[in-house]
Order: sequence, then structure tokens, then C-alpha cells
Amino acid sequence: MNQATDPFDNHDDYLWSGLGDAPADVRRLEALLSTLRSQRPAPEVADIAPLASLPAHAPWRAWAVAATLALAIAAPWMARRVVPVATHWTVAWTDGASAPGESRLRVGASLDTGLRQARLAVGDIGTVDLAPGTRIRLVDAGATRHRLALDRGRMEAVIWAPPGQFLVETPSAVAVDLGCRYTLEVSESGAGVLHVTAGWVGFAHRGRRALVPAGAMASTRPGAGPGTPYLDDASRGVVAALEVIDFGSDRGEARAAALAEVLAAAREADALTLWHLLARVDARERGLVFDRFAHLVPPPPGVSRAGIVNGDPRMLDAWWNVLGLGDTADWREWTSPWSSETPGGTR
Repeated sequence: MNQATDPFDNHDDYLWSGLGDAPADVRRLEALLSTLRSQRPAPEVADIAPLASLPAHAPWRAWAVAATLALAIAAPWMARRVVPVATHWTVAWTDGASAPGESRLRVGASLDTGLRQARLAVGDIGTVDLAPGTRIRLVDAGATRHRLALDRGRMEAVIWAPPGQFLVETPSAVAVDLGCRYTLEVSESGAGVLHVTAGWVGFAHRGRRALVPAGAMASTRPGAGPGTPYLDDASRGVVAALEVIDFGSDRGEARAAALAEVLAAAREADALTLWHLLARVDARERGLVFDRFAHLVPPPPGVSRAGIVNGDPRMLDAWWNVLGLGDTADWREWTSPWSSETPGGTR
């Protein structure tokens, strides 16, 4: 190939050669990761373990950091891709009973799998597997956004698009893909459960939102929206207690007992849950959450109990930033377009 036209011959590109001036976002990312720099020599290629050999339940924070890094690097150039406008998705039946010819799901149409399984091709950005008994509708297959409605059943999505290009409506919240793999289940009543296995998913309804990383889950209920995220190894008692806090009508003894159970069982790894709870409880309860949170993850300088109890957003952001889950400035940029999403695409 002629050297002048070789797309990999970018001698002046900092990301390729390390020469020249680094963009501001790259400098910020390098500073964030500098504390993790290894002092050991790089391993031989043969010594690197294949992905298949990684533990199935690797620490959730490591997955979250890896996903954040991938999004930070990939989002700028992926956002510049020209995506052709589509009017349908391709449907392949994956249960061995192939439908004759090629099935297509057009915008505005619905699909009920009945007793079968199906795989949808989401343009060129990913796939969605549908379990038996699942009903979905294709809301949008545009150039910049793909939108699906899950009325009932179970689906698994694997998406490699920039943040915010793939959305799934449920009767009570909208799941917004931030580069990930996840399952989403919806019951006949409209209640749902999200389980993220790689990357991140945002869960939103009328301004109430949750950021759910790999290894974590969140429930949602009609009329209430998404609940507090929790790790997928949380005890049944903690999950049941969060149901009371997020969706229960009782504001008295039952709620106080539920909050006490969550706080007593909280581990350092449950910082994600405690941080979200700070925005979901009243001022008196917020003080209790602060005390347990501060015991597990000391607040950074400038973050006070009084400020957190009063809901100071700058202090909440500062505390998030020490959890190793990415910078709030980046999350705000990626999540602001969908922070008020509701089923049906309204805001």
C-alpha cells in the first residue's frame, strides 16, 4: 500500500505514536489510569490468557472500569460513523424450526415468539435474542437511534454502538445501552428486572434514573420507574428490602426496617447501591445512609454530612468520583440525552 494513503501510518497522531499534543479527554484518561500502571515488563503474547479463560464472575468494578475506558476511547470516532437509515430488522428463528425465507420486522410492527426463540439483527450495531413467550414492537430503526419496546417476556441484548443509540422501552422504564450486554425481563403486570453482564445500562423514567454496571441488577415497576441498583450476589433479604424502599407505600416501621437491613448488610462493593439510595430517601434517612456509606468508603475532602443530607449535587458527584466508576462529567455528557426518557419516547 502507498505509504501516503496508509490509514495506519499516522505518525502525527498521539494515539498511534505518542507524539504531539494529546487531546484533553485523553490526558484526563491517562491521569485516571496512571495509578494502575504496572511496573512489571509486558508479558509475551503466548502468556496472555484467552478471554474464555477469564472467571465468569470477575470483580464487577473491574468490568465497570474496563467498560468506561472502552466507551471513552470508542465513543468519539464511532459517533462520526454514517449509519444508513433502515426500515426493518432481520429476524432469524433460532430454535431449529426455521421460518421459510427471510423474516423482517418493520418499524411499527410487533413480534410474538410464542413457543419459539428468535434473534434480531439490530442494524449493524448488535443483536437481540428473544425467549419463548416474548412480545416486542419495533419503534425506531433510524440512522442515529434504534428503539425497541418489550411488552412482556425476556430478551438479551449485545450492543457495540456508541452510548445512547439503542433503547428498549418497558411499561415502566426505558433501558439505554451504554455499550454492553444485558438481559431484560418484563412480566404480564409490567414489572421488570434488568441484569447487566458487561458494560453499563442506564435505566430512566421521567427524570428518575439509575446507572447499572456489569454484575449489577435493577428492578422497575409501573408508576414508579427504576429502583435502586444492587449487585447480583446480593442476598434475598437485601433485594426484598430494596423493593420496600423503592416501591412500597409504607413510610413507617416497615420502611425503616428495610433500610436498616440494607445498611447492616452493605459491603464496600455495595457503594453503588448506597450512592443511589442517597437520592431516593428523605433527609432523615439520608443521614443514616451517609453514616454507613462513610464507614465503608470515606467521603473525599469537601464532602460533609450536612451537605449530603441537604442533597448537594456537587458533593454527590465528588463522592461518586472516588468509587472507581468513571467521572461524573463523562457520565453526565453520555446520559443527559436520555435522563428524562419515558416509554413511548416522550420526556
